[in-house]
Amino acid sequence: MRHPRLTLGATALAALLTGGVALAGDSVVEVEMLEYGYHPAELEIEAGTTVRWVNSEKRTSHDIYFPEEDVGSQRLFPEESWERTFDEPGTYPYHCRPHENRDMDGVVTVVPAE
Repeated sequence: MRHPRLTLGATALAALLTGGVALAGDSVVEVEMLEYGYHPAELEIEAGTTVRWVNSEKRTSHDIYFPEEDVGSQRLFPEESWERTFDEPGTYPYHCRPHENRDMDGVVTVVPAE
C-alpha cells in the first residue's frame, strides 16, 4: 500500500506543530491533492492566511469548490496549483466537484488573527 506523502513548507510544518494553526503573517500554507484526497483535509488558520492547493497526482485533475459561496478553482492538472486568501473568520467546507462520489472533501477553519 502506498502512503500519501504530505508536502509541507516551513509555514505548514509550523502550523501542524503548533496544533494546526497557521499564524497571521505566514505567507502560504499548502494542501496537497493526492490519491483522491486533500492532505491535510482539515486545516485551521488565522485570518489573513493564504492556502495553496497543489495537485500532486500523476494523471488526474481536481478542483477546489466552496459550495456555500459558489467560489472555486478551475480543474487543476498535475503540478498545477490554486490559492485563496481567507480574510474572514469562519468555517469553509469545500470539495472536488469531479470526485464528490469519492468523498474528496476538506474544510478550512479560519480563526481571528491575534
